[in-house]
Amino acid sequence: MKNKALIILGLNLLSFLSLSSCKDQSNVIEVSSSLLPHASILKEAVSPLLKEKGYELKVTVLDWTLQNNAVKDGDYDANYFQHIPYLETYNSKQENVFAVCKVHYEPLRVYAGKASVSYTDSKATFEICNDASNGTRALDLLVSSGVISSYEKDEDGNADFNRLPSNIKAVAENLLVASLEDYDYGLLPCNTALTGNIDGNSDENKNLPKESENLASLKANVLAANTKKYETDDEYKKKIDCLADALLSSKVREYIDAEYKGVVLTYQQDLRS
Repeated sequence: MKNKALIILGLNLLSFLSLSSCKDQSNVIEVSSSLLPHASILKEAVSPLLKEKGYELKVTVLDWTLQNNAVKDGDYDANYFQHIPYLETYNSKQENVFAVCKVHYEPLRVYAGKASVSYTDSKATFEICNDASNGTRALDLLVSSGVISSYEKDEDGNADFNRLPSNIKAVAENLLVASLEDYDYGLLPCNTALTGNIDGNSDENKNLPKESENLASLKANVLAANTKKYETDDEYKKKIDCLADALLSSKVREYIDAEYKGVVLTYQQDLRS
């Protein structure tokens, strides 16, 4: 009888712990994200703010191609990796995931290399990324800042790397930071600049051209959540609203400005109706 009583007591204890564990999940917010700068912003700046509100934030770095389905299917409460044009493409048939707020923008910009002459000097040399998207963005920036008047495009409307001006070189993204000093200037994607710990606010960089603020509004990275759950589940809505409020806070803005030194820019906008 004594052993039977102990077994029953043990089962009751396990049942209690299991129920407690389930209950604890109501205070956990699970977010999938890209590594830089998204996961760092969430872990370093957002998590302490949520802890003050009684929530534990769990962040998982996940391949970008999986993240919207993961939120739609309920594997994660939200994701933080994309801009609205990408989300609209995902939602082209049905709005399963919606943008809660805009948080930051990752501009492509000009960074100083050896900078032996002004960036507008005809003798200035430039390196750009050799992938179609970033290379085209780079050449568009050189056009808008008056460095070149135009450039040759391929049949898809992207930069034709075989017909670049003689002072512009297309370089593999993983080599851009290491080879920056070989050129007067480099046009680096945000994540590439972050890997090189490049300071966008330094004296030599702060006045160099970057993509327009109009593009920032379009390409700002957003927090995205499950549309149906947000509309029907009060507990879920409370989690997402608390997470969004933290991402829109001055603490997050201060963290981004201090940590990413002009390479990543805050672009905070509440999109909740």
